[in-house]
Amino acid sequence: MPRNRKPAKLQNLFFITFLLVSGLILLVFALFFYRYVSGILIEQETAALINLTDSFQAQTDDVVNDMDSMSINVDYSRAIDNLLGSNRLNLSQVSITAFADLCTTINGVEQKVDQTNVFDFDGNILQVGILTKHATYQKASLPWLDEIRKTGGSKILSVPYHTDRLARSGTGSEWYLSLYRCCYDAYGNQVGAIETVKKCKSVFKSIVSHANRNDNAPAVYVYNRDGSLMYPYDLSADEIRYDYCAIPEDAENGILYTNPQTHENEIIAYAVSSFTGWTYVTVQAESTVLAPARAMLKLLAAITGVMLLGCVLISYGMSRRLIMPINRFKEEIRRTGLATLDRPADAALTHSYSELAELNDSFQKMRLDLKASMDELLETRKQETRSRNLALQSQINPHFYYNSLASVIALAENNQRDEVIQMCLNLTRIMRYITNSEELVTVDEEIDYVGKYLYCMKVRYQTSLNYMIDIDERIREEKIPRLIIQPIVENAIKYGIDSEPPWGIAVHGYIADDYWAIDVMDSGKGFSAEVLDTIWKRISEAEKQIGMPQTQISGMGTLNVYLRWKLYCGDDMIFELKNTEKGHGIVTLGRKYNAKDKTGGDLRDQNIAR
Repeated sequence: MPRNRKPAKLQNLFFITFLLVSGLILLVFALFFYRYVSGILIEQETAALINLTDSFQAQTDDVVNDMDSMSINVDYSRAIDNLLGSNRLNLSQVSITAFADLCTTINGVEQKVDQTNVFDFDGNILQVGILTKHATYQKASLPWLDEIRKTGGSKILSVPYHTDRLARSGTGSEWYLSLYRCCYDAYGNQVGAIETVKKCKSVFKSIVSHANRNDNAPAVYVYNRDGSLMYPYDLSADEIRYDYCAIPEDAENGILYTNPQTHENEIIAYAVSSFTGWTYVTVQAESTVLAPARAMLKLLAAITGVMLLGCVLISYGMSRRLIMPINRFKEEIRRTGLATLDRPADAALTHSYSELAELNDSFQKMRLDLKASMDELLETRKQETRSRNLALQSQINPHFYYNSLASVIALAENNQRDEVIQMCLNLTRIMRYITNSEELVTVDEEIDYVGKYLYCMKVRYQTSLNYMIDIDERIREEKIPRLIIQPIVENAIKYGIDSEPPWGIAVHGYIADDYWAIDVMDSGKGFSAEVLDTIWKRISEAEKQIGMPQTQISGMGTLNVYLRWKLYCGDDMIFELKNTEKGHGIVTLGRKYNAKDKTGGDLRDQNIAR
């Protein structure tokens, strides 16, 4: 290519290519057609579902109303009153034949109910219908009896139940629905109860018939006021795919809903019966409604495919001219990382298109600028981390001075001259360790300091305090922040002496499968739930706080240790507060294996090797 030739513009190349793909116009038309027809189909189906749901509700209400009318007529029938008379209080003395004739007359030729049962409160039943006989009952077997006595004469509808107690010989069990109502005498006193029973397949006959007549009939669900499923009545809890009981606020005219379980779009219509309180839900899958539109869309897609084939052949040759330089640029981006930001640019990224050339130049400049910014940011973060760690460590120094001086004062008050001298010698070493400006020390150095501290406490408490230090040799060279273990030991002594002496402190360091840890355990009463909740609440608040947390000399050891240890370990930190099986307090501080040691091996590998 001549040196003075201007690179081609991708804008012009794409413009020419897309002009050749004129067949896409047909695709746009097909999509528009599909959306337009889909909208009409969904609107029509929604209206049909609303009408169908209202029809189901009305027809089912008529059946339940017949059951209700039967119970009311039995209760208020003058003929039945004359038959029962004062015997309403004792049904065992009523003629079952005469009562059955009266109930049959009230029930009519259309058989409003399949069974009518009248109960008194003495355990007697008059049964008319599928079974006609005298019977007795136990009050515990009728949990609804107490409920209807509180309704003041209102009806109560049961949920569908499956039983064979109404089955004639050889007919097997059936699903039934019962309507209960309290029975009153002429003076308004409750003297019994009336139950009208009807088979569920008769109650929901309109829904069942519609489902049998149509292969693609919508699913219908009926719920009572409590959200219990009334229809389909023969579904177990495991077979219920989704609960449609909750009615959205905008469901008056039907809704288009995405089922969260099947992730399919559904058209849903709701209706609520003011008579029964039942909610009727009719659900139709959107895929079923849009089946005709999708069939037409497939035909249009086939035509569009033929026209697009020509466009693809033309654009293929054009795309090959672009794919190779783009792939090289993509590979250059893939190879770019924090460690390679300062790598020289690849000479193969010279392009004949001005846009790609400009993009490459901008990318190379951005990479160099990013490298400079990252170096500056890393140095800033390093200094910030060091400053934060020193600030946290500096908070703990006054704490140790305060408690150490308190110990010396206590010994002096007890006239323990030799112990004061020996303790002052140890305190000199302790203060030298505390005031050392070095941030990190080995576990061995920290444990040596802890030993001197425990010696001072032993001098103070004499035989009342015993301690034990057991550290695995393999973790003694691990680096940790200075003064990270001693505050835990100090807290163990402070709160571990709230029981009868002698008191015990144990410091145990060990290596597990994927971490090392140090346990500090006392012989006290352990952590209460309130104390643990308070500690973790303070830790949570300190983590969210910007800058250094405000802590006082007393009571800040646990928070200080947690923050310094997390600052040092990050996500590898192990920090636990809990009680042993015997109820003593134990604090665990450790670190998960992540980084390599000085020899290039992993501490976990060393542990296995040993």
